[in-house]
Amino acid sequence: MKNKKKIILITLIVLLFIIVVTLTVLNQQGILNRINQNNKQEEIKKEISYEVYQHVNGKTAILLVAEDTENGIEKIIYPNNEMELYCNGKTKVAFDYNTDITGKESLTFKIVNTLGEEIEKTIQINDQFYLYMIDHNLTKETETQKALTVNYKEGSTTKQYKIGEGEIWTNYTNTIRIDDYQILETLENGNRDPKIYLKQVDKIGNEIIVESKLNYTIPDTTTYKQEDTVIEGESILACVENNDLETGNYIFRVTGTSKEENEEGVIETKTETIEYPVELYNYNEDANYQASNEIVINSTKYTGIGKINSEKRMLILKYNGNLNINGGVTITPTGTNESINGATYLCTKKGMVIYCAGTLTNNGTINMTAKGTVNQAGENVYLYKNEDNTYEYVPATGDSTKNGTGRRLGTGGNGGAGYADRIGRGGNSTSYSGGAGGGAGAVDAGKNGSSIGGAGGDAGWNYESYGKDGGGAGNPGGTGNHANRGNTGTGGLLIMFANSVKNNSTIYSDGSAGANGEAGGGGSGGGSINIFYKESITNGSIIANGGTAGSSYASSGAPWMTKATNGGSGSITIKKIP
Repeated sequence: MKNKKKIILITLIVLLFIIVVTLTVLNQQGILNRINQNNKQEEIKKEISYEVYQHVNGKTAILLVAEDTENGIEKIIYPNNEMELYCNGKTKVAFDYNTDITGKESLTFKIVNTLGEEIEKTIQINDQFYLYMIDHNLTKETETQKALTVNYKEGSTTKQYKIGEGEIWTNYTNTIRIDDYQILETLENGNRDPKIYLKQVDKIGNEIIVESKLNYTIPDTTTYKQEDTVIEGESILACVENNDLETGNYIFRVTGTSKEENEEGVIETKTETIEYPVELYNYNEDANYQASNEIVINSTKYTGIGKINSEKRMLILKYNGNLNINGGVTITPTGTNESINGATYLCTKKGMVIYCAGTLTNNGTINMTAKGTVNQAGENVYLYKNEDNTYEYVPATGDSTKNGTGRRLGTGGNGGAGYADRIGRGGNSTSYSGGAGGGAGAVDAGKNGSSIGGAGGDAGWNYESYGKDGGGAGNPGGTGNHANRGNTGTGGLLIMFANSVKNNSTIYSDGSAGANGEAGGGGSGGGSINIFYKESITNGSIIANGGTAGSSYASSGAPWMTKATNGGSGSITIKKIP
């Protein structure tokens, strides 16, 4: 009997426990249901959202999403009542809208829900509307240099940009590189909010399709020093390394010692003080170049680093940390936009110096090919003072040999001719330029190439029935009365100082080719590459070849024809320093 009572008691306790648990679960479920109901109330949407996704053949395509999750959508009314789309009470409707937006300031869409209520959305056709069509990223390379990458959505076949209010747009493919210093120097520190404009052109060549103004501001702390300051040192390296210099213009005053042969053939020691005008860019952080050196200022496109006028200064790039040059990137001086000998974009830099306090890693290109200084007499360039007080320097002029030796640049090649006395001779080199090539001779003798980095020699006059002859390479290339113009450029001076150098790609300073013709023009001389390092170096590819001679069309059938010659090779010198 007692056992039976115990069983009944235990059963009642178990049933009571089950009832309590059940009520607790039901209560919790009620709470959850109320939470879910509240969440559902919070998720109610009554709106129109949109995305601009392409522009093809003059039509802009917009994807719109209309939602009324509470009452449902009866119809959608298009801009200017041009169309009504009936939706049968659906809570969410996505639809495309294609239109020509030319001259339009806005587009207004309306939702009418099942209760007759209206929801309105006005899309403004402004800069922000255009920005929806592109994804852009402004990546910092140094404290003053940025790489702007722009990815257009479907529809674009040509990408263009410009900086400033000019009318000329520049085509590009991947990345635009922007340099605060270049902008400030050109605009004389006067404009700190330059506008960057972007656009695309569709496959049938419609006019401006996307034009976006990105806000870009140059900090007040970034300035370009216009006036020269004199810096004295025992070498160019000492002036750069031992001074904390802001970006701008300087005079490096260097006293150095050279050895030169006098008129009697005796080698004499010469001590002299030379003042080098300098254009210096100082970067305090690690530099990581991801884009080629391209900039447009006042409607003009420039490729390179440095000023864009014809002022002749040594370009010095000082990196106080590490320098990384990515694949596809070219480091080179900017050419001038002023006409010299009838040509523009000739190089006026008196050589380029790259100073890197850390590791210089080159996976791209460091280029002084065709960057010899135009119309500049040479001078001894005192690069570095050795511990025994001798100097590493680039001599003011080339020697009697065709190829560069002892840090010299190469001489210009001779033009071809039918008779030896009608050959245009190649010019001598300077410390800043390979020699210009000579012009081809014909009825008249070809002209000699410049010996101060100037023009290539013109071809001599020839009968038109005989065909055109070739001008020599130079700044610019030589031409003639009835002649093909030689290529522009001479080999330039490149100086590199770094703690360590990892050249995984190419460093070069070649001359340019002479023009082809009945008789060809001479190539210009190669440049001078001077690399100083303290810890280690990976050489990679380092080249300083002379420009090739122009082909002579008549040479195969005319054994009397003297062929044009290549420009002399420049010099490559690599030195470990303490």
